[in-house]
Amino acid sequence: MSKSKKTRIAKVSAQMQVRIPRDLFDQYGFGSEAEVVPTKTGVEFRPIKSESEKMSDLLEDLVDKGLSGDELVQRFREEATTKATTVEYHVVDFD
Repeated sequence: MSKSKKTRIAKVSAQMQVRIPRDLFDQYGFGSEAEVVPTKTGVEFRPIKSESEKMSDLLEDLVDKGLSGDELVQRFREEATTKATTVEYHVVDFD
């Protein structure tokens, strides 16, 4: 069983702060913020990428597709605009 599948005990500080174990922090790519999602049994922490990280990932994807020069710039502008206006919704069903 990998480390990420083991149950862990995390301390909660008096300031209501929870420490994410280093290996999970690195494995899932946590940054300075995390999304906290309510579930039937508690909460789930999910990493949130910064806008610059998202844009860097987009640029890397386009370069990996073989784009360069003006074509790269044009596609980056198109996709960056689309991704910037995309809204994600999470539905939690407690029934």
